[in-house]
Amino acid sequence: MPDIVAIQFADYGPAEVLAATRIAAPTPATGEVLIDVHAASVNPIDWKVRSGILKGVFPAKLPMITGRDGAGVIGAVSEGVDPARIGQRVCFLASRGVGAWAEQIVLPASLAVPIPDTLSFTDAAALPLAGLSAWAALITAAGIGPGMRVLIHAAAGGVGTLAVQIARARGAQVFATCSARNVDYVRALGADVVIPYDREKFEDKVSGLDIVFDTMGGDIHRRSYAVLRKGGTLVCLSADPYEDRGAELGVSVKMAQVLPNPDALAGLVDMIKAGRLMPIVEHVLPFSDFAAAQRLSEQGHARGKTVLQIRPLASQPRAAAAAHG
Repeated sequence: MPDIVAIQFADYGPAEVLAATRIAAPTPATGEVLIDVHAASVNPIDWKVRSGILKGVFPAKLPMITGRDGAGVIGAVSEGVDPARIGQRVCFLASRGVGAWAEQIVLPASLAVPIPDTLSFTDAAALPLAGLSAWAALITAAGIGPGMRVLIHAAAGGVGTLAVQIARARGAQVFATCSARNVDYVRALGADVVIPYDREKFEDKVSGLDIVFDTMGGDIHRRSYAVLRKGGTLVCLSADPYEDRGAELGVSVKMAQVLPNPDALAGLVDMIKAGRLMPIVEHVLPFSDFAAAQRLSEQGHARGKTVLQIRPLASQPRAAAAAHG
């Protein structure tokens, strides 16, 4: 039986517990596709699960393949799936526990969302989890629309860069926080007002907002109530715990539910095709640098996303390689 390389951890701990392991190649069951993964995204949830700090919330079945999302080419299909999908370029968000840092992955066919030839695998890999997080928060939970005033925290990060673009595309007035070094960068993404959190307090600069998108929790969450209007919405993807004071202060507090959502992911891809959205990739690392990729994620402060190049550009379809530049 052929085998593949996957990045696993057999115990909780630092990035050094990750190992490139040869495992049996997966086989698609009925309704599934096998994807030859060309690039995989690096997300904060990867190192948080690996380190064990979330084991009370998201316990891992060890050994576990790390990673959630990526992009590649459908290499095989099972019974019940159109064979014409073989060779299709796709991106995907896998269900929790199905690792994406592997040369191949098997998923339900519906979760493999087609991407255009003009979108590189590295850019496509950066889209699913970050994009669906922004979509779940701003569109599904908060119902963002034209004329609304929204504050997006950590706007230079993987989720934030896409959230700014989505809010702008939906016709909202966009306020954003980031470090001083990223102010011009976030403004170029479409933010109307950018507040450097290391120089100013956002609550001194904005008030009466319809929506705050909190990606931080903790102190940021506590301070965000002050800038909402009565009846406004504080929507969360929180890294740290928070206390829901919505009823006390007359606002709605919602936790965005981020799940594989092929319809929303297809909507994000459509936005890319229309020129209204683009994933931001700051670092592209070779597959062999898997531990360094998670250490980089742990440091924070990146612009956009870090992506692992699992298959070399030479092995990718010509259009994809050209799009990557």
